[in-house]
Amino acid sequence: MKKMDKVNWKVAFFTLLGILVCLGVACLIIILRLFPAADENYFVPKERGAEEASFLIQTDRSRLNTYLAKYLQEQESEVSYLIELTDEEVHFRSSLPVMGQNVAVEMDFFPVVAENGDLLLEVRSVAVGLLQLPVERVLQLIDAWVERPEWVNIYPGERLVEVGITELEVGENEVFSFRMVTFDLPNDRIELEMIANES
Repeated sequence: MKKMDKVNWKVAFFTLLGILVCLGVACLIIILRLFPAADENYFVPKERGAEEASFLIQTDRSRLNTYLAKYLQEQESEVSYLIELTDEEVHFRSSLPVMGQNVAVEMDFFPVVAENGDLLLEVRSVAVGLLQLPVERVLQLIDAWVERPEWVNIYPGERLVEVGITELEVGENEVFSFRMVTFDLPNDRIELEMIANES
């Protein structure tokens, strides 16, 4: 009887051990099936999107006028000037020193978005006090007297002012750049694209 108890005990032990090993292998297989390992391509996007991340910024005349007024107040310039957006045009007002007195200068521009995303301002009308001066000459005077950001270029011969939106870069290490998309004053729709540059 003692021999039989020893055999039964050994059989029961190895049977239990076999069952536990089978359960362990089954659990391992289930875990490997439910949680497969991530391969090299796991973090590569399946579909490649656009080459750059971009965000569309929308505003209107009123908000942009508020921003322009604040921006111009913060600028230090010997000659003060004002830029306003109206229903159809961009209006510029300033004064130029002529023979010891300041003469009012007013210009109206028609805005056009260039293919590269810059804003082109084509001169529509010019008034310098009561004088009738050629547009080219007035633009030369403004170019010489009015301090402006380096991304604003004046081309008197073409009767054009270029606002280099694409030259604006902001953020640490110039992370964001911009492109003008829409500048539609009659419909009060102004859209600017902000592009996240690759570092």
